[in-house]
Amino acid sequence: MRHQKKTIKLGRTAEHRKALLANQVCSLIEHQRIKTTLAKAKAVRPLAERMVISEKTARFTLVALLWRRCATRVP
Repeated sequence: MRHQKKTIKLGRTAEHRKALLANQVCSLIEHQRIKTTLAKAKAVRPLAERMVISEKTARFTLVALLWRRCATRVP
């Protein structure tokens, strides 16, 4: 039984899953909308919400901190 198992495995290793979710969150922040599967969306949602909420309460600007966490830069 999978009671109390919170990690959505997505059929990937831990390293691959971590990289996938990080890229999905950064793409979501960069483009405001992404096209993905329902399972991946359910895995990304709490991470993205936690990231945005924590940055809103910080003293710095939201955009600068989000871009600092995401490695990509928009020219």
